[in-house]
Amino acid sequence: MKGINQLRDHIDTAIEISLDSGVPILLLANPGLAKSTIVHNWARRRGYHTETLIGSRFSQEDILGFQVRVEDEKGEQRLELLEPHWYRNIMKFRERNIPSLLFLDELSTTPENVQGAMLQLIFERTIGQGKMLPDSTLVIGAANYKRNIPFQFNMMAPVLNRFCLVNLRYESTESLLNEFLQEVEDWDVDLPEFSSIELMPEDRENLRSGIKIILRTLFTSFEEEGKGSEDDRLFTMDINNQNYAGIYDGDSEYVYNFISGRTLSYLYRISQSFLRKGLSMEAHGGIMLNMVYGLIGNGTNTFNEKQQREYLNSLGILYGNLFSALETGKNTGKPSFNTLDYSGKGAADAIQEWILYHESAVLHRREDPNLPALVAHISSLYGTGPRDAQELRERITRNKMEGYAFVNDFRRLDYLIRFLETEPEIPDEVELPVLREIRGYYEELHQEIMTLISGFK
Repeated sequence: MKGINQLRDHIDTAIEISLDSGVPILLLANPGLAKSTIVHNWARRRGYHTETLIGSRFSQEDILGFQVRVEDEKGEQRLELLEPHWYRNIMKFRERNIPSLLFLDELSTTPENVQGAMLQLIFERTIGQGKMLPDSTLVIGAANYKRNIPFQFNMMAPVLNRFCLVNLRYESTESLLNEFLQEVEDWDVDLPEFSSIELMPEDRENLRSGIKIILRTLFTSFEEEGKGSEDDRLFTMDINNQNYAGIYDGDSEYVYNFISGRTLSYLYRISQSFLRKGLSMEAHGGIMLNMVYGLIGNGTNTFNEKQQREYLNSLGILYGNLFSALETGKNTGKPSFNTLDYSGKGAADAIQEWILYHESAVLHRREDPNLPALVAHISSLYGTGPRDAQELRERITRNKMEGYAFVNDFRRLDYLIRFLETEPEIPDEVELPVLREIRGYYEELHQEIMTLISGFK
């Protein structure tokens, strides 16, 4: 997806995934990026009739229909729904077996009561008196970022949490110029291609297991960052929606969603669609991670800014590795491992990288060649004897910063040992004894440094 039509390819792929998964998407962008044009062009190419509702120009009755008083043959009066014109158009095209795309634009500048009517179309797929949209109707929403709209308009977190948010931007000024200065007919050149792959029950089970592993690993990783007491620990699922009231208000370049039961279900569904449509991390990684972040990229309300960055980075690594393993196994039947490069990395960073990779490579853990290399890397950094521990003690005496780095490495080493002790699918005949031996050599020094650090607080 590195061609000239980057924005088109991004939106086209998001629409295809929404169509396949049934997960509603909300396209978020700055004004003037041709969201509407690209959506209409997708519909034209796919043979869809398009109806566009611009929230700022419609009333609630224009959306859901008018209640009118009619008189029957006996002269008795009753209220009857006068269907809105756009709905009648959709039903006429359905009679001709032509599906429709209902594009709800400018959701962010829609008055509150009208926004509620438009959301009813998205989530309940009904207008007045419970009349349903045809099953073949695809509903897409679009909005601008908060900084580009008048202050009185807003989108609430519970509303955003019902979408997969798709943040749209250009990678560079050059890509913006290239896409918008081309000939109109070139908008249909080199269109994205999608597969139709049948998923087996084992594919779905591997995907479910992988997503569980991703979230457990992330939660465990951040809960490990606590200072030790229960009050200091980060409880990643202690969610208070009030803390998300302003997720649309900030000046951030992106708007992400927080983890909820709904967004986890959405994540599973779009991940299935990624597999069914033949996407790969190599070719489509940008839009795939965009949609993943658009579902659970905020994590939880316990993260500070630094932890939020770490969460996004870890989530990207975990999901990328998981999907690569699933996609490779689906296509070849023989999943392969990437070899991790630990050169130039401290023990803590190397351990974290291995854990993130290992935990997401659910299809082939037993064959992982990276664990022996990780243990060798730790051994090269710390040695395996009392003399090495004494040399480190002397270095820390001269440079206290080495002490802080050592404490961080030791904490991760403890985490790795506990991880391997409880991981049933990793043989422990070789690596664990070496790691325990290293830990034993440095235990006394670790206690000394921890006592020293505690004295500074």
